[in-house]
Amino acid sequence: MQKNTSFYQQNLLGKINEQISMQKQSVEQVTIALSRNEDLQNYLQGTKDSYESYQLISEINTSFFNTMFSIPVVDTVDVYLESPPARVQEGPIRYFSFKDYQSIDWLQPMENADSAWLKKHIISSPQGNISVISFARKIYKRNGTAAGIVVVNTKTDRFLKLMNGEVDSRDRLLIDSSHSIIAYNGAGNVSEYLNAFTELSKDENVNVNGSSRQEEKFVVWSKLANSDWILIEVTPWNEIISGSVKLAQLLLFISLVTIGLIVILTYYLSKQFTKPINQLLQSMNDFSLKEREPKLPDDYRNEFGTLFRGYYKLNNRIKRLYSDLEQEYQQKRKAELDALQANINPHFLYNTLDQLNWMAIEEGQEKISRVLELMGRMFRIGLSKGEALIPLRDELVHLESYIQIQQIRLEGALNYQIYIPERYLHYYIPKLTLQPFIENAIIHGLRGQQQAMISINLHDVGEMMYIIIRDNGTGFSKDQMLNKRTADGGYGIKNVQDRLSAHFGANSSISIESQVGEGTTVFVKIPKKLHK
Repeated sequence: MQKNTSFYQQNLLGKINEQISMQKQSVEQVTIALSRNEDLQNYLQGTKDSYESYQLISEINTSFFNTMFSIPVVDTVDVYLESPPARVQEGPIRYFSFKDYQSIDWLQPMENADSAWLKKHIISSPQGNISVISFARKIYKRNGTAAGIVVVNTKTDRFLKLMNGEVDSRDRLLIDSSHSIIAYNGAGNVSEYLNAFTELSKDENVNVNGSSRQEEKFVVWSKLANSDWILIEVTPWNEIISGSVKLAQLLLFISLVTIGLIVILTYYLSKQFTKPINQLLQSMNDFSLKEREPKLPDDYRNEFGTLFRGYYKLNNRIKRLYSDLEQEYQQKRKAELDALQANINPHFLYNTLDQLNWMAIEEGQEKISRVLELMGRMFRIGLSKGEALIPLRDELVHLESYIQIQQIRLEGALNYQIYIPERYLHYYIPKLTLQPFIENAIIHGLRGQQQAMISINLHDVGEMMYIIIRDNGTGFSKDQMLNKRTADGGYGIKNVQDRLSAHFGANSSISIESQVGEGTTVFVKIPKKLHK
């Protein structure tokens, strides 16, 4: 309420300020015109006879009358001259001796100033004594000597009318920089209001618009533009809060009535809501896989009907999931049995290869015995207890076993070299990564070669390993590489590429470079991996 009141009163005082400022400026401009009146300046030069002086005074009066009539805010004009007219003039324009102003209390501000607004005072007029607010300005001769004072009087009522604005029941004060009252309207104690503002000015900057609470009074002030006048409005604090107190009481009464109605309505609605919910909870508690359908009412066409239908669907879904779990359990049991059987099959295979090896030894078939021994080693690494990743060391054992079998088959026409330092052998790679490239080189690239050579190197860059496989085979062109999709060649390499992508994503790659007659080079990029 204080913030709203301050905002409203500041806006209202601002509008009143504009009107007072316009009137104040009009009065000040009138004094300039009067003090510089050409006839008045001629009169101040003196050395004129009585007739000429009388004519000049008449012309001055005429000019002053015209000026006053053009500015309705001016009521009377008092002119203080060194040599005032001998004849006393009765009317809105009066002349006095310049020496007399020093003895007039309300003219004292002019002693050290060229112009000034004077405090409210009483002057005599044909209508009797009236309260006026005056603006005085010294009159200078053409040589710059002060020769008089012109005082323009405005009735205090005119300022009060402006201060009333649209609401005439407000307590408003118009004061100057010395906190002297220029005008006041209202029914309150003006001295008390002025003292309240004076106390407030000790802590607040009253040179800008503002508002503040001072004891039991709310004071709002607005400074006139380009002036030291301040317009003040004082409102008793009880008037400000009385409206909010009544409003609070009304809101409290409405709130109590509303709360009572809400409690009654809530109780009624809760009974309507809880009945179907209790039915649903009962059905959920009685849920059983053996029960065909939950026992719920089917005559609801609102949100509860939707909830019940959703519960029916959930029931059916749970039963389907339970059935799927039963099937999954059976499949899992079958897979476990198959796994146990698979553990038996490799053991049977190893024993069979071992028996064949001994038969070859007894028959003196050393090559077959060696081949069987290498095959057993390959099978053990190839199975690897179902593991997808194996150490590079095991991968090289599998690879060498395959190459040595091919050496026995080719009877010395195949040589190989492996340059992989010991520090890389503990990293994990997908099993059977390198063997398809060697197999592809022997079957397609080294066919018909008198002295075939395969080399395997490894280089690392940061966290990546680059395994390089080279052969001195026949090589192939790009078109041949795109068209080569045999079961032993292209698809075996495609399988390796898919498995690398599944394990490492974009961090792995395979690139092949080959030229006809110059051999083939394979680059396999694999991240360093210390764990499975």
